[in-house]
Amino acid sequence: MSDVVGPGKDSEASNAIIAAADKPDPRPIWIGVWGGPREVAQAIWDVKNTRSEEELKAFVRKLRVFLIACQDASHGWLMDEFPELFIIESRKTYQGFFGGRDPISNLAWVNKNIRKNHGPLCDIYPHEGMACTGVCEGDSPTFMYLVSANRGINNPEDPTQPSWGGQYKRRANTNHYVDGPGGSSISRWRKDFQREFAERADWCVGQ
Repeated sequence: MSDVVGPGKDSEASNAIIAAADKPDPRPIWIGVWGGPREVAQAIWDVKNTRSEEELKAFVRKLRVFLIACQDASHGWLMDEFPELFIIESRKTYQGFFGGRDPISNLAWVNKNIRKNHGPLCDIYPHEGMACTGVCEGDSPTFMYLVSANRGINNPEDPTQPSWGGQYKRRANTNHYVDGPGGSSISRWRKDFQREFAERADWCVGQ
């Protein structure tokens, strides 16, 4: 853990998290972690070591962290040291977004609805990832969780509700949420979010 977080290891990203939390804005700060959460951990470490206990608590209360798998040592540190920190930990649920074998998200669907004849942005959409072809976006649930909340499907403050980013269960005596029903809690919505994906791709050439 000390190899990635600690004195002198602050970064532009960790400082930006602190700056965002310091703004006089009551809204929470959602952080979708598409890799290791080192920057989040460093921001918390800096606040913990430079501010009062009450200020640390206020800082932590503003954060909403969505973790995909365990990708560096700071992941475990956050889970172990900060039970009060709002964390969604998708250990395997995120795999429900892999749709390479589904005809509404396989490579043929992606080529027809996204990659071909939809402008230069869609043209660079990858045709494969995570050992499958088609839609294989392992990190997207962190964002899709908020998209479905914007659609009125789920309350983002309650990860136990169904959402496009999955459904989770609360770990006892913490503010952490871990895998519930699993990948099916994402794949059940595939028809809906793929329809929206195709509509957004059409916007790229609709003007």
